[in-house]
Amino acid sequence: MIKSRRILEKRQVIKMLNFELKKVFSKTRNKIVILLMVVITIITSILTINRVEYVDENGHHSVGFAAAKNLRDARNEWAGYLTDDVLKKVIAENRRINNSDEAQSDDIAKQDQAFSEKQGILGILDVISSAWSDYRDYNYFAADSVSEDDVNKLYEKRISTLKNWLDSGKEYYTQKEKDFLIQRYEALDTPFYYEYTDGWAALLQNISTFILMLALLIGFLVSGIFSDEFQTKADSIFFSAKMGRNKAIVSKVGAGFLITSVFYIVFVLLYTLTIICVLGADGTGCPLQLDMWRSVYNITFFKAYLFIVAGGYIGTLFAATLAMLVSAFSHSTATAIIVPFIVLCVFPFLSRIITLPGFCSFFPDQLLDIYNDLKESALIEIGGKIMTSATVIVPVYAVVCLILQPILYRVYKRTEIK
Repeated sequence: MIKSRRILEKRQVIKMLNFELKKVFSKTRNKIVILLMVVITIITSILTINRVEYVDENGHHSVGFAAAKNLRDARNEWAGYLTDDVLKKVIAENRRINNSDEAQSDDIAKQDQAFSEKQGILGILDVISSAWSDYRDYNYFAADSVSEDDVNKLYEKRISTLKNWLDSGKEYYTQKEKDFLIQRYEALDTPFYYEYTDGWAALLQNISTFILMLALLIGFLVSGIFSDEFQTKADSIFFSAKMGRNKAIVSKVGAGFLITSVFYIVFVLLYTLTIICVLGADGTGCPLQLDMWRSVYNITFFKAYLFIVAGGYIGTLFAATLAMLVSAFSHSTATAIIVPFIVLCVFPFLSRIITLPGFCSFFPDQLLDIYNDLKESALIEIGGKIMTSATVIVPVYAVVCLILQPILYRVYKRTEIK
């Protein structure tokens, strides 16, 4: 008897959940938002794909799929670990190209021809240039002045440049923060493994902007789940229903969670697969430092991608939950749309005008921009331990999202019939 009752209750909840989903997707404004998501995905994908460029031996420029194919072939000719011998060969090859008639010519077309020969080693040259540049001032041509005898100090140079920067006093760090940064630099696995990584690099560079737009649009989708009951004057019917204050409320919360999760996963995967299929998935296991030389995260491109996507999901879930909470509290869909926008866009903008050191690292918008933390980490001290801000805010906001669910339930349950 009890088992049959539970089965019946589950079926009722599922029916209510389906009903809530149908209400969301039946609205014209939400259909437009979904269409806008598709358009944004297409536009962002095109812009990301066109980040990859290639110059052939005739000096002709190409972008996108054709460029990625040729660039992959050129880069992967040098695929392997960047050992001392490989680095010396790269320096010798760079010198040969720089001394060629094409490189010395004043003709732009011939200079492009010389550049085309460098594209296979360009990623390695960027790493060398980064090592011999000032910490905050990248010198594109630094590799041109590095000798074969000096290039074997590449990995040591990365650490010594950091130490010199920390000792310069140009930026303030506590001793604990200095020790943390040095320890992370010293713990990096070397030598680096090098191959074509331009597909992943392009994906990571644009995905944060894409996730921010996705979070705002998903927040828009779920903003009316609670408030629409009041605006359509259906609240009296809803609250007087047999299970209005219990399973029906759970179905609304569940619908919001389901919409947020499904739309986030589907559109992020759609964007990711589009970029990877066009630009290539090579370089999955390469160290992030091939693209972000100063990063303190000793992870691969793929792990960096997972970290960004995980942070983006928590940020999107927070924005959606906040929209539903405001919707339930204010009974206004417009307010439920505006508040997440203020939290994710306006507050970060104001923080750049009004300096709020430390505090800004805990803004929820940081969840949608893990890429920048991977590149330039903000440091936080908790209980005497130094950590990067992203490793703190992701689990913190995950807990916050969990706490907000029962709060959302209680806020709407206590709403009085008017």
